[in-house]
Amino acid sequence: MTAPLRFPSRFAARALVAGCAGLLLAACAPMTPPPGSSEPRSEPAPQPQPEVRSTPLSTPEIQEEALPTDRQKQSSEPATSPAVLALVQQADQRRQSGDLAGAQSTLERAVQIEPGNARLWLDLAQLRLAQNQPEQAEQLALRAVEHARDNRTLSAAWQLVAKARRAQGDEAGAREAEERAGSEAAGRDGASLAA
Repeated sequence: MTAPLRFPSRFAARALVAGCAGLLLAACAPMTPPPGSSEPRSEPAPQPQPEVRSTPLSTPEIQEEALPTDRQKQSSEPATSPAVLALVQQADQRRQSGDLAGAQSTLERAVQIEPGNARLWLDLAQLRLAQNQPEQAEQLALRAVEHARDNRTLSAAWQLVAKARRAQGDEAGAREAEERAGSEAAGRDGASLAA
């Protein structure tokens, strides 16, 4: 006769079930290398960076008369965006063909893009002077004075203010602006002598 089967106690049965459940969970977990393991990881290869080429920008200017520029010195003016350069070229073409209103609206769009560009304000002021609007030309030239970042541009802006004031019959104001233009030019010459 065989010995009767004995069932384990409830505590032992629970421990057996918990152990089996733990083994099942461990078998389902993803295999990750332990920290500090020297197993190589596969990372994507770095993508080659495109080559950047720079080309010097030249700023075409709409002018009634040539304004002084200093190509030898580095200007403190920020680089002009390609969109603004295209608008300035378009405005110059319109001005040369006699479409002063079209040139004006094109320059105004350029000023909206780069309101801190003193050369744009000067070009717009010169155009207004050519349109026989000296009051507006003076105001635009004064905006160029506000945004000028070098003595040469500042001097050119004051010269244009003088021209606009003279066109309005304000000879005293024109002389005052010419004195300011001269003092800016003298400051520039003094700085170049010191260099």
